[in-house]
Amino acid sequence: MKLILGGRQQGKLELVKAEYALKPEEVCDGALCPLDRIPQARAVNHLHRLVRRLMEAGKDPAEWVEQACLQNPEIIWITDEIGCGIVPVDPLEREWRETTGRICCNLAQRSDRVERVFCGIPTVLKG
Repeated sequence: MKLILGGRQQGKLELVKAEYALKPEEVCDGALCPLDRIPQARAVNHLHRLVRRLMEAGKDPAEWVEQACLQNPEIIWITDEIGCGIVPVDPLEREWRETTGRICCNLAQRSDRVERVFCGIPTVLKG
């Protein structure tokens, strides 16, 4: 498993596609693609949006992501960093950020490789 994170529009998806020779159909968009397709994908973009989507559907995002990892231990998760900046007043926004952060911590701990991408340049944090 791999975790790729960084700010919005920093080149994460492009880097993953090039680094792992992924075709567009091998990447799921966590915000849009059918949930049953995600565990079979080689990579999932927008993990943070997937977490929000699962929360809004009343599902446990941590458990859901855990099951996806068990089904596909080679999956590549791509996520925006959403925990920096001003703490939102809205409780749902705070819960979403906290939940996403905890899931990313868990994924980072279990991943064989973790990279942070800034301006299209990867920095290896683990692996």
